Amino acid sequence: MAETLLLVTATLLVLIGAFGLTVWARPIRPAEALVTFTTLALAGFMLLTIVVGALLRYYQPIPLTCGAGVLAGLGLLCAAVEVRRRPGVFGRRLKTWIRRSFRGWASHPLACLLGLLALFVYTLRGWLGVRFPPTDWDGLMYHLVAPSQWAQTGAVDRSREIIWSDTYPMGVESLAGWPMVFLKSTDYGVLFLMAGYPLAAAAVAGLARRLGASRGFAALAGLVFLLTPSVFAQSHTYYVDVQSAAFGLAALYVLAVLPGAARLSGDPRTVITRKMLVLGTALGAAAGSKSSNLAVLGAVGVAAVFVVAHTTRRHRLGFAPFLRSAPALVLPVVLVGAYWYLRTWLNYDNPFYPIAMVGFEGYGTVQELVMGTNVPAEIRAMTLPEQLWTSWSRPFTDFQTPIYDIRLGGLGTAWLVVVLPVSVLGVLLWLGRVRHRLGVGAGLLLLLGVAVSFGPSPAPWWGRYVLIGYGCLLAFCVLLMSRLNRGRRGPARALDGALQFALAACTALAVVTGHMYVPITSGDAADEAVVAEHGGLPLTDLLPLSLAADRSARIWPWTEFRALDRLPEGSVIALAEGNVQTLIMPLRGPHLQRNLVVIEPPRDIPHLVERLRDHQAEYVLIDRAPVWDEVREDLERSPHFTFVTPLGGIAPRYGTAPLGQLYRLKPDTRR
Repeated sequence: MAETLLLVTATLLVLIGAFGLTVWARPIRPAEALVTFTTLALAGFMLLTIVVGALLRYYQPIPLTCGAGVLAGLGLLCAAVEVRRRPGVFGRRLKTWIRRSFRGWASHPLACLLGLLALFVYTLRGWLGVRFPPTDWDGLMYHLVAPSQWAQTGAVDRSREIIWSDTYPMGVESLAGWPMVFLKSTDYGVLFLMAGYPLAAAAVAGLARRLGASRGFAALAGLVFLLTPSVFAQSHTYYVDVQSAAFGLAALYVLAVLPGAARLSGDPRTVITRKMLVLGTALGAAAGSKSSNLAVLGAVGVAAVFVVAHTTRRHRLGFAPFLRSAPALVLPVVLVGAYWYLRTWLNYDNPFYPIAMVGFEGYGTVQELVMGTNVPAEIRAMTLPEQLWTSWSRPFTDFQTPIYDIRLGGLGTAWLVVVLPVSVLGVLLWLGRVRHRLGVGAGLLLLLGVAVSFGPSPAPWWGRYVLIGYGCLLAFCVLLMSRLNRGRRGPARALDGALQFALAACTALAVVTGHMYVPITSGDAADEAVVAEHGGLPLTDLLPLSLAADRSARIWPWTEFRALDRLPEGSVIALAEGNVQTLIMPLRGPHLQRNLVVIEPPRDIPHLVERLRDHQAEYVLIDRAPVWDEVREDLERSPHFTFVTPLGGIAPRYGTAPLGQLYRLKPDTRR
């Protein structure tokens, strides 16, 4: 109970601090206020993880709560200064935003219907994410490995169980780790990750609004984004693509509103500096979420120079705003995003390790290390245009690829039927409006988002890799629909009605088909045929299972690690550097009831015993990795060890089994 109260207290303090800083940032639109608040709140969790957990090395409930208190105090101080200078302004704006938001929704019944559908979808996915232990492949392999290790050791330090957990930027993972460090459980991490979804939707809606779409159609764009298969399919998992895209979209939106905010504020110098601080926070969080967002960081950073130059010239502010806004932009990028790359650089002499990039040496390129094993077999031999057409033209109901995260058709039927063609027409419409200076800056930023998303992507056919560009094209799509809706002629309004119906029908179809079978599977042999054909179990089977008392013991891959439940709580299992055990998290347990340590590859049995003693490990897990070749046969005959159980941890269709075997070091040998 005490840990839960600390978690609630610390979380509320971060939210209070984010709210105070939002008041200080002077948002003038409801989407801007929501984007600013959510960005600052999520970045606050990331920053506390770095400062308290990594730099101060106190990744523990009480120090984190104290850090959250400092953040809350800073936010309240900033809010008090702003309220004293401009009394009542934020409160009046808040009331206006609420009234306008309701009017915008009420005038667009389709947005209301999709809003209810989105509420149902994410309530359902949140329920599955909380009730079931983690089941997504990358989450079990490395996304959860690092924060669980931090929670056990009490410091944000090395996580060498697998190379990806020790080298990838871990900003989003620190969000999942926030409740984990308080509760020593993975139960509620999904809820903290889900905050990135409304952030992405609000940013898409805000960009569409800045482009010139009406409120209802802008809201429609954000909701269609939320109801895209590649988006909602991740919402009960620990994948980071949606959160990564959300921060990139937020950065584009903050930059898009800067000129208007400076014009309406009456104090453009102050507004420029404060918007640059929010922009830097979004860019830092984006870079700290995924390395691919470095392209977003560079492109939006350059664009920020031009936007600030245009704004200062328009208001005749001189060079001073550059001097004030530059540190405001750079500092949060460094604080929130740079730590992870610096850590990897110091440990591996390459900030992008194990990827070989921009002159730094590594194991291989992105295509060799990441994409080589992830491209579905049916498109591996195709050219890029063929891959795009095959993926885009395939509905999300195609289950030939049984894992949801690389299933073809991730952007849904709406992408090829409505969004792509209509967005192209929307771009042409926007180009025709440029001479009237309507939505020029927002349109250029949206095209920039499309370029940095689809251009550098190693797999643009893969829906979850291009979510920033997809969100930007949605803004152009609803721009055209909004203009048609305003038309007085019957054909224009009829065409708009047809497009709205097609978009809603395709979106609803994707939601229905995407929930007929959810990629969560049990360990029952009777379900194997269903999973092989459909990639998951029917929702009608999963909902009753989510209420079962033994639900955690009946979910794959945890079913393959049941033998570990017999180990005493607090047992220490040793792995070797270079192990091939892919699913690391089940070794530790959903409630972190077992500890993991990493030892150097043993030369012989005495060396192995010595290493286990040094790390106070009672168990050692060997697998088919070559690092065990020196002791593999001797271990079976050694009088110092007792064989405990075999461990699998990988489905045959995903690759070669690790052939794990758990041995126990006899008590008399540990002394």
